[in-house]
Amino acid sequence: MMRRLILALLLLASPAFAQQPNAQDEKLVAARELVAAMRAESQILTTIDAMRGYLVQSFVTAAPQLGEDRARALVDEFIMPEFRAGVGEFPELIAGLYAQRLSAAELRELARFYRTALGQRLLEITPEITAAITPIAAAWGQRVVQQALTKHRDALRQRGLPL
Repeated sequence: MMRRLILALLLLASPAFAQQPNAQDEKLVAARELVAAMRAESQILTTIDAMRGYLVQSFVTAAPQLGEDRARALVDEFIMPEFRAGVGEFPELIAGLYAQRLSAAELRELARFYRTALGQRLLEITPEITAAITPIAAAWGQRVVQQALTKHRDALRQRGLPL
């Protein structure tokens, strides 16, 4: 008798449970909203265009006989179209990352911010800031590595690194 009562209560309550949004689904919806507000697809296109020079240089490094003009042509013909074709996947990947780390309320609040004039301004200058940071970060990284190698040269040699 008790089992039937519990079963009946569960059956009656199940539509209410089914109608409650899954917290993870709610977070993903909010994350998608944030990614749209951040114009992620546009941002990744800008990043892809910025990567083009690095790709060309990697082709030249891998096959110096190509020369820079031929490497650029190959990157433009074969690599860049593949990046651009896959851009549509990127917002969903980003949304998943944000949904894992932020609450739905935080995601919605961030989306509201990115829709403000200040948020839009931040989005406008982000590619410029990123482009400016890249050589600064590379130079800083090289300097830190050189300092570390100089400081720890003997210990690194003892551990088998030929310096």
